[in-house]
Amino acid sequence: MDLKESLEKKKFVVTSEIYLPHGQSPEEYLNVLYNLWGRIDGVRYHPFSTDVAVSDSLALCRLLREKKFDPVFQVMTRDRNRLEIQDALIHASSAGVENLLVFSEDYRVTGDSLQEMMFFQVDMGKFFSVIENLQRGSDVHGKDIDSEKAFFIGSGVDASQGGKAPDLEIREMEQLVERGTKYFLTTPVFDIDQFEAFVKKVSPLGVPVIAEIMMLQSGMQARMLKRYGGLNIPDRLIERIERAPVKFDESAKIMLEMINAIKGICAGVHIIPLGWEGKIGKILHEIRRWR
Repeated sequence: MDLKESLEKKKFVVTSEIYLPHGQSPEEYLNVLYNLWGRIDGVRYHPFSTDVAVSDSLALCRLLREKKFDPVFQVMTRDRNRLEIQDALIHASSAGVENLLVFSEDYRVTGDSLQEMMFFQVDMGKFFSVIENLQRGSDVHGKDIDSEKAFFIGSGVDASQGGKAPDLEIREMEQLVERGTKYFLTTPVFDIDQFEAFVKKVSPLGVPVIAEIMMLQSGMQARMLKRYGGLNIPDRLIERIERAPVKFDESAKIMLEMINAIKGICAGVHIIPLGWEGKIGKILHEIRRWR
């Protein structure tokens, strides 16, 4: 079952982010992902914002499709004009990739201690003007293309303020729904009460919300994310990671606890393994027992 079908059938969705290590070919990397097959509804590869990265992302999405995964193609509107966005979308469609996740700003800092930072706001006009033309079978200049393109679109939202999410953000989400957004992916969730308040506030939109769940690799990383990344990570979770003799096992335990707590609140979860893709098979097996 693919991402679109799972959401439409109101099945609890599980997707995962993957990271292609430097120097490793997509073909080699897919061998690491064998334990994800049949256990997730979608796979998202996050590239850096360069033309080469877009090409690499499309190549990996094509291979994922060939391996019977349902890839999610991440589209960045920042620093790109409509022609560049159009070209990427046409190539994605040609590769059989219909799932899109759209951001206009996506600031990430990667390293040994601070692994991810995410703040984003979708530029509706630039992106959706391209989408609407492609869905009608024309390019941005109104010229006919070979066929009409169909996409299943998700958008990123900031859930960090919970029930106090600004009215401006809610209005932007309303406009995104009107333009064709079918689900929202949140910033990483660590505070369940705060996340539940956010979901309740946006529930009138009637669009599924998927929560990002990030694995914590060390206490230092967690403290950096809390201090500089704006993530509301409870001290008790940080202390658990710091005390744990095996960081992955404790991080997996925390992730399962969080997913179990929110499975009745939202439409699904998007797991960020941060390099532990080859080790999360047991987590996915446990989640499948709940679905």
